[in-house]
Amino acid sequence: MNVSELKGVMTKEQLLEKVQDYEISEPINVEAGQNIEFKFQSNKEDEIVLSHNRGQTVLSPIALGKLVAHTGMPRAYLKKIPDGQYGTLVLPHLNYWYQNVFAGTMIRLLTINNRALAAIPKANFEHIKVSRVVDAAERQLGSEIAGYHKLQVSEERFCLSILTAKEVEVKDKDPFNLGIRIEHDVAGETSTRISPYLFRQWCSNGATTEDKLDTWSRRRGSDDMDIWLQKSIMEANKSFDKEILRIKALQEIPTNDNTGVILNSVLEQSSVPLKLQKEVQSVLLDRGAESLYDIYNVLTEVSTHSDYFKDHPLASNALNDVATHLTHNSKLCPTCHKQI
Repeated sequence: MNVSELKGVMTKEQLLEKVQDYEISEPINVEAGQNIEFKFQSNKEDEIVLSHNRGQTVLSPIALGKLVAHTGMPRAYLKKIPDGQYGTLVLPHLNYWYQNVFAGTMIRLLTINNRALAAIPKANFEHIKVSRVVDAAERQLGSEIAGYHKLQVSEERFCLSILTAKEVEVKDKDPFNLGIRIEHDVAGETSTRISPYLFRQWCSNGATTEDKLDTWSRRRGSDDMDIWLQKSIMEANKSFDKEILRIKALQEIPTNDNTGVILNSVLEQSSVPLKLQKEVQSVLLDRGAESLYDIYNVLTEVSTHSDYFKDHPLASNALNDVATHLTHNSKLCPTCHKQI
């Protein structure tokens, strides 16, 4: 099956349709101080509204939290304030600090229809839209893009995954593709990052090991997204090639009659939950294993298909991490046969 036809793979148009609400966001800069236009107030819905020389902007909880945290007040405090008490407890605090202590500070508001998704008490961060990242990636990868696999968007950051046509068949009918994940913080608090990952096509749902090959961060203040992407994608290709060599090497390490001992040592060293260990052991018992590559396959298969992760979503990458750890630590003790 062509990788672009797999479940969950999107075209550029489908991806941009999902983020169209965020694409209309625009940054505006306002100066804090004692001028008559700058003031925090509350509206009828008990939301905090910032009046400034360009109008009024409603602050989302995230934007409000950023501004409050900048004064030194813990964001957790906001969650404890009863409904209807924001005006009494928070407004005097905000107005004092931003009209006096932070007078002259430029505040950047990332807004949609006069509502701030993010507020940053500095105006030097770079607001980058999803479409700009996608366009830059297409300029670098061109026809190598097979589709967009995953997309996560929030008021604070976005993360998108690109599947490429770069494919290596490790074993008969077992192809691996290079995937590239790009993460960007709209508030500019963390650098834009790119991470290569492995994508496997043996299942329509895809079995992947992600974010463990390497990660590169874009230097803050760098204006050229294309040059940074070009360098990072070149490095991502190198990391992919190295990981494929490690995976192929697993086929040359036989398990003989020690499969159970080897698997248990691999799982125990990685602190995999006991219930999940038993599921992996059960699948391996059904499948059998002749080499470490077969153990690798079982780990990635259970990671993709297990119902365990429906109840434990925070553990979703547990077995992927174990599989990747196995490729980097494939040496076995010749005496006890455990993973070294």
